[in-house]
Amino acid sequence: MRLPALLPILLLLAAAAPAARSQAPPPGPGCCGSFIDLFSALPGTHGTPLLLAGGSLAGGGTITLTMGNALESAPAWLVVGISNLSLPIHGGVLVPSPDLVVASVTSPTGSIQVAGTMPFGVPFGTDLYFQWWISDPAGPFDFAASNAVVGNTPDAPVPGNILPQYISGTDCGNEPAVQVTQYDEHTFILRQSMCTDFEGPFMYLLFGQDRVLLLDTGAGGIPIASVVQGLIDQWLLDHGRTSIDLVVAHSHSHGDHTQGDGQFVGQPNTTVVGLSPTAVQTFFGFQDWPNDQVEFSLGARVLDVIAIPGHQAASIAFYDRWTGLLLTGDTFYPGFLFIFGAVGGGQWPIYQASIQRLVDFTETRPVTHILGTHIEMTSTPGVAYPYGTDVQPDEHSLILTRDMLLELNAACQAMGANPQVEVHDDFIIQPSG
Repeated sequence: MRLPALLPILLLLAAAAPAARSQAPPPGPGCCGSFIDLFSALPGTHGTPLLLAGGSLAGGGTITLTMGNALESAPAWLVVGISNLSLPIHGGVLVPSPDLVVASVTSPTGSIQVAGTMPFGVPFGTDLYFQWWISDPAGPFDFAASNAVVGNTPDAPVPGNILPQYISGTDCGNEPAVQVTQYDEHTFILRQSMCTDFEGPFMYLLFGQDRVLLLDTGAGGIPIASVVQGLIDQWLLDHGRTSIDLVVAHSHSHGDHTQGDGQFVGQPNTTVVGLSPTAVQTFFGFQDWPNDQVEFSLGARVLDVIAIPGHQAASIAFYDRWTGLLLTGDTFYPGFLFIFGAVGGGQWPIYQASIQRLVDFTETRPVTHILGTHIEMTSTPGVAYPYGTDVQPDEHSLILTRDMLLELNAACQAMGANPQVEVHDDFIIQPSG
């Protein structure tokens, strides 16, 4: 890995800022890099300067560096590198390779505290070395140095459990109204039975330390609130907790994804996000809809929320930094990608821009799976069940990939301003109106 990939975080560290408090995410894959003390300090006026490091080295995480016990109001240099140099110099040992050296000044109390946000795109398993050097007449050759620390970026997210086949209306006497699949310890996939509604929508439940997010509430006619509450109760029991706040949000505002909302309205510790674009923008904090993306924390589990109108005006996607899942609602799934109003209503360029936005976003993020909210394709490439089918014994996998997203984007861009129906192996572009 070359230095330019690290420049965003290194430049942020150049400006002293209060260190952000960091919580440890739930245990599991894709969590946090840890820091190891490599010692090698060089004493100065007040003895040995001490460097403490903490936070997350995952993309988008905040890392903090706090150094104390140094000479007051003295010039200091933070040395950051991607390898261990361990070069004897000025009577001490320069541990990091000097890939970047950031000048600063210690405070009147002889300390420095800086923080920076880890950029996306740094390769997994990358070592980052940090050490402060301070101008100090009491040190050999007029320098003192802190201990060095090394942190390691986390491993790639590990894919969880996704079934090869979900309930699909083939056994209405025995199918549950809602099928629950545990993707991992803190993530659940729910599917509504096609015996209750031909749409058979998927819903997602994601737990953090402070909040749990339910994405969509189904097409109605199912006890979605009791199913979700049962999962919450079991999760709380398993993790020694007594309560957690529930946020009910939506991939978009069509009825087959919102009909269960009424079961959650007015319930304790529960927030139901409104359905209008304004309500979505306000709740998640969008400032420049649809161009910006925002962070939504569940408590040590951060989701990126991306505006993707086109299929519907309030459509959003969620990227889970912990699992690497990209949840795309009805904008991208193995089935009919309906773009209502594409032909004469101005929705086509909005949809094109949304798909390009997803492509750009995922360029530097690890994506384990892309998961939508329906399955309408069969396992035969390019063949879909007729829309409205309520028995689908030979469904396509729920999983889509970034390569398929790139394929969709290329097709949309190639159509220019003239959208048309186009059949692909894993989806069908279906503009109308």
